[in-house]
Amino acid sequence: MTQLVELEKSMAALRQLAEIYVVNVDTPENSRMLKRLTGISVPVLLDSNALAVSRRYDMHARPGVPMGGMRGVPAMGFVIVDGRGIVRVQRSHLFFGQDAELMLKTLRSL
Repeated sequence: MTQLVELEKSMAALRQLAEIYVVNVDTPENSRMLKRLTGISVPVLLDSNALAVSRRYDMHARPGVPMGGMRGVPAMGFVIVDGRGIVRVQRSHLFFGQDAELMLKTLRSL
């Protein structure tokens, strides 16, 4: 429970510094259900079935990344893009929420 509280504090600090979005390829209804089930409060952006957004940031499932055996889905993880459009951090892994402190540190360094 303590980790969850710390994560929530870090996420609140992140929201003070940057826009945060979830990218999902599910239907709008399934994306709303995702928000209800997880309790996330950030906007969910719908990616196309061609994974246009996910591919742009190299966050699509492929060999060598988490969920690499799957096709047609975005990889779990996060990308931090600065105000000039430069990708500062890109990380694919299933438990990316545990990297809230890395996200916060990166944003503060910009």
